[in-house]
Amino acid sequence: MKKLILSIMLLTSFSFANAQTKGTNTLGLGVTFGTEKTDFTDQAGNKTSNEIANRFFSLSYGNFIKDNERMGAEFTYGNARFLSGQSSVSDTKFYGGRLSYQKYYALLKKFYAFAGGSGGYNYSKGETNDMPNGRLSNTYSVGGYGGLTWFLSKRFAFETDLLAANVSYRKTKNYGPGNNNSFNSTSTNFDLTTTGAINNLGFKIYLLF
Repeated sequence: MKKLILSIMLLTSFSFANAQTKGTNTLGLGVTFGTEKTDFTDQAGNKTSNEIANRFFSLSYGNFIKDNERMGAEFTYGNARFLSGQSSVSDTKFYGGRLSYQKYYALLKKFYAFAGGSGGYNYSKGETNDMPNGRLSNTYSVGGYGGLTWFLSKRFAFETDLLAANVSYRKTKNYGPGNNNSFNSTSTNFDLTTTGAINNLGFKIYLLF
């Protein structure tokens, strides 16, 4: 009887210690959205409001190359729109992809922490609606990140990023009417930010198979 109980305990602890085993595939859908609204009142008492709305979607595929270690590829599309009152002032579209590696650490039952790294590329195109001005950007980035994963069942998992550090290189072209105001700029940035559940409701849902 003692041997049976011990065997059950060992099997249970093993299932908790392994998020997924080698060879498991993941198919994921990610959604990130957020809004920022500012209200103004002028001296005449007229009220106006400005709003920035962000929407990002991602589709990803991954494979557990080892127990608790996953490599994957992700493709993203996003839109950022600036509104003044009820009118759209500018609109920016984003397209990109990245390669990533994640390692999982057991916390409690089906909850896991993860840490990983990624490298990616993003392209964006922004246009101003009241005049033919725009901006084209190409961004290359590498970084590390971490978060939490909840393996709801053998087939589904819920994941959110909580902390990210990235180094990026961006080349941007701004253009105006007839390209008379065209100019190029480059920048290198380092960002250490909280993302996901803390400030922009980012999450992913994975199908495991």
